[in-house]
Amino acid sequence: MQTKTDEVRAKETGDAILIKQKQTTQQLYVLGNELNKPMKLLNLVFAKANLKTTLASDVLKKIRKRNFEGTLQTLKSLKEVVIENSTLLISNGMKADTITMLQNSFNAITSKSNEQTGYQQHRKAFTSNNKMLYKELYIYISEVAKLGKIIFQGEQKSSEYTIDDLIGLVHSSQKTGGKIDQPE
Repeated sequence: MQTKTDEVRAKETGDAILIKQKQTTQQLYVLGNELNKPMKLLNLVFAKANLKTTLASDVLKKIRKRNFEGTLQTLKSLKEVVIENSTLLISNGMKADTITMLQNSFNAITSKSNEQTGYQQHRKAFTSNNKMLYKELYIYISEVAKLGKIIFQGEQKSSEYTIDDLIGLVHSSQKTGGKIDQPE
């Protein structure tokens, strides 16, 4: 089991990709949070201009739900409404650079979203490429579990020979970087 576990661990360079993916996700959240104040102000300007739209609120809702694909679609629609009504909106307190801010936000979120998707695709490909190795390890774990249950039948130790417990040992050794104690 140690050999198979070491082989899987040696193949798992995906952890570095996972860290990058999580960092990119955090950066997406920051970009979304930066839109909070401008969208609230834009909502006030829309109300003052008597322009009936919920697009700015929709952007905020989608950001709260971490739906950045939906955020991008709504931002695009919002930008079009702002462009079409810019004179009215500026006369009611909208900043003149709002269209630029919307475009910059759209571009930044698109870039981070594409980066995140790239990491996700890389991790999927990695898992797919190593599927056979994972399958071999699972087969070995299954055999150890069956043998352990038979050998230690009726003893307390037999409860340690479940697939969940053995897989847990594999995962715990990954976290600690230590060696797995071989079942007796």
